[in-house]
Parts: sequence; structure tokens; C-alpha cells
Amino acid sequence: MADKKISALAAVSDSSITADDLLHIVENPGGTPVNKKMTIGQLFENIPTHLAIDDITTVTAASDTLATSFATAIDLSGATANVQFTLGSGTNVGQIKVIWAATEPAASWNANIQVTSFGPSASAATNIVLSTIGESVVLIWSGTHWFPIADSGLTASRPAIT
Repeated sequence: MADKKISALAAVSDSSITADDLLHIVENPGGTPVNKKMTIGQLFENIPTHLAIDDITTVTAASDTLATSFATAIDLSGATANVQFTLGSGTNVGQIKVIWAATEPAASWNANIQVTSFGPSASAATNIVLSTIGESVVLIWSGTHWFPIADSGLTASRPAIT
């Protein structure tokens, strides 16, 4: 195994990754490089810089998809009426979804987001309304439902928890 290039190794499957799996680290690559090891747990407990999100989409029309990216910026600057969006099912348990109004609507238009599986009831059709720049919601996917974990200034009609 010592004679294999890293690029020639088999990829690990998502379901078998654990905190004690090892990563190959090259310490001080700009000076005197030294090969070292690190566990995935160490990496995520000691991130030495800020985290940036590279999975942001901007949507302007009802036909645009909300659930596939990590974060969705809603741009209503060119809207001529309320825009209805749909947030479908998530893709992975624990998926986080951030949605925010990135622009001020051209008039008093709203982004109406129908969440098809919101809260405790799979049949609940619930709306989140974003009407002012900066309004936002953070949701988590349970595998069957989206649950809100944070919001800022929005209007939401949620089903009662039974």
C-alpha cells in the first residue's frame, strides 16, 4: 500500500465515514513539508479558519428549485406580483436549508414558499412568507419533514404539533 498514489486509492462510502477515520495531512507545505495524520473528528473540532458556503443559488421565479442547494437567496427586485415557490423534500437526514430575501421587492410583493412536508404532518401544506430584505428561515430535514430551527422577521403558518 505504501507504493500507491493517493489518487489511486478507493473512495470511502459516505455511510462508512466515522470520526476516527484518518486523513493524510501535509504540515507546513510552504516551508519544510512533513507528512502527518489526523482523524476526521480532530478536523471538525479544530477548524482553523472561517467556513464559507459555496452552495448558494439565487431564485427569482416560481419554477426555480429551492431544496437542492444549501442556501437560497430570493431576488424579487423584478417581481410584478407575489411569487409562489415550493420547497420539496430534502435529500439527506440532517440537511440544513437556509432561505433569505436577498433583495427588497420592487413593490409590496412577497415570496410565498409552500413547504410540502412541514413539521409533524406529512399532509400539511404550510407557507412561509418573505416580504422584506433580510427576512430568513433556517430549516432541518428529518427524513420526512422540514422543521424550522431559526427565523428572522418572517411570517409562517405552521401546522399544530399533535
